[in-house]
Amino acid sequence: MGLRELILAAIALLAVYVGYQLYRASRAPRMSAPGPDGTPAEAPALAEIVVAESDDDDEPGPLYGRERPAPAPAGTDTAPDAFQHELEVRQLRRELEQQGSALADLKRELDEVREQLRAHKEQADAGLVTRGASPEYNEALVFARRGLAAEAIAERCGITVAEAELVQSLARSQGGESGNAQ
Repeated sequence: MGLRELILAAIALLAVYVGYQLYRASRAPRMSAPGPDGTPAEAPALAEIVVAESDDDDEPGPLYGRERPAPAPAGTDTAPDAFQHELEVRQLRRELEQQGSALADLKRELDEVREQLRAHKEQADAGLVTRGASPEYNEALVFARRGLAAEAIAERCGITVAEAELVQSLARSQGGESGNAQ
C-alpha cells in the first residue's frame, strides 16, 4: 500500500466522521417557541461531558453524565442580542482602559515638557545675566538689575563700592539706559 492510498483512506475516514457529526448536530434539540408570558421556554440543554464519580476507582464512570440545564437568572434578557451587547460592553471597557492609560501617559509627558521648559527658562534667564559680565559678578549684576544701591550690592556680594557702581553701570547699559553713573 502506497502513500497515495493511505492519504485517500484518511480523507475517506475524515469524510465519514464529518458526516456523523453533521448527523448528530441535526438531531440536537432546538430552542422552543416563547411561552405564554413572552419569555422563552427552556429547551433541554445538551448533555455535558461529565465523568461520574464512582465508589470504585478502578471503573471509569460514563463519559456522558446527566443533563444540566443552563442557569438563566430570572428577569434577565435572554434574547440573541444579549450576548452581542455583552461583547460590545466588554470591548468598550477595554478601549476605555486603554484610553485612560494613554491619557495618563500624555499627562506624564506634559509634566516632563513643562519641567524642561521651566529649566530652559531658568537657563535663559541665567544666560542674560552672564552675557557681557565676569562670572564672579553675576550675583552683583542680578542685584543691580533689581535696583539695589551700590552700597547694598557691595555689602551683599563682598565687593568694593566702586566695583558695585561699575556693575550698576553695566546693568544700565545692557538695559538700554544711558551709561552715565549718578
